[in-house]
Amino acid sequence: MNSSDILMNARCRLIAKEPFYGHMAMKINWIKSDMHWKQESQRTMGVRVVDGGEIQCLYYEPFTQQCSIEELYGVIQHEIEHLIRCHCIRVGDRDHIIFNYAADMAVNGKKNNPRIGYKNPSNEITLPLNGNIVWIPDNWDLNCSAEEYYDKLHNNDEQINGEIMDDHDIWDTSEVSIDEMRQVVKNAVNDVVSKINSEVPNHLYDIIKSLNRSVINWRQHLRNILGKYVGSKRQTYSRINRRIRKFGYKGFSHHAASEIVVIVDTSGSINGDELMQFFGEIENLSHRSKVWLLQWDNVFRSYGHYRKGDWKDISIKGRGNTNMAAPIEWLVDNKLVKNIVIMLTDGYCNYSKPYKFNFICALTTNDRFTNKPTWGHVVYLKQ
Repeated sequence: MNSSDILMNARCRLIAKEPFYGHMAMKINWIKSDMHWKQESQRTMGVRVVDGGEIQCLYYEPFTQQCSIEELYGVIQHEIEHLIRCHCIRVGDRDHIIFNYAADMAVNGKKNNPRIGYKNPSNEITLPLNGNIVWIPDNWDLNCSAEEYYDKLHNNDEQINGEIMDDHDIWDTSEVSIDEMRQVVKNAVNDVVSKINSEVPNHLYDIIKSLNRSVINWRQHLRNILGKYVGSKRQTYSRINRRIRKFGYKGFSHHAASEIVVIVDTSGSINGDELMQFFGEIENLSHRSKVWLLQWDNVFRSYGHYRKGDWKDISIKGRGNTNMAAPIEWLVDNKLVKNIVIMLTDGYCNYSKPYKFNFICALTTNDRFTNKPTWGHVVYLKQ
């Protein structure tokens, strides 16, 4: 059995036995890697979040092949725990080695009360590395954060036993801020919770609750997602090529490198303050991108070129009911889809079927009645 099949079997077993972990595992892009930066014996797997909010787990194929499905079951749980606890973003100037141990303590729990591992019908537990992993000391509190365990390890001469089972060096290649990390994890967790009938693990309840209380810098989150798709320069004959100063060679312009369509839900439930906030961010992009504005409530209201400064004088048309599937279909039918499509809505609406173009949905509301699209990126303007 190859490594991809072993991983898939372990994820499927998680879905059957512990749906929360199983569905979270399906949110991850699993990527084979030679992990050349580690010694052969230390090449395992590790999780990170890259620009645009993609969750990746890089794994070393020989490692997965030497593990049983039951062992990988626990390793995958371990990676998901790191993700939910936002360990992939190192904060401050903490010693990396000590923090690695502290993070694994928070994830693994105590040896007599493990948070990971495969339980068979007889309640016997199969643990990664035969249980020779980092555990919380018996006399320490069970429910501290990695940062709190770090402080304890840093200030005490506590003997640390066990091995770090995964690759924490990958955390240093995460390309998002801690705020963006929380947003990515929050979106993934909330989507999983909405799909499964079972509860989240008890020890994660407060952590997930704190994610939903976190104040996310949505502006930075939006900028980073846009930055993945919106180029910063384009080739044009109107500029001199500074490297090859000859006729017939294109130069580079940093103006209007990309085109963006912004769909604005103009139904009655979105207020002016929310629109001002949103267009303030779109304004920042208009100096290097062509922006097209489509206003829609339950029918077409207007479509046109957005120019720098227009946001101050936007005239909102409509204020009726909401149909947010229709503007996407309208763009597709009229061949007006650009490099990226952004939609601003309150989430009390329907959405189109998925398409294979870049899509961001910026929601002004985040409550249990809010609908989210099944594709693209989601950004919450309100937390």
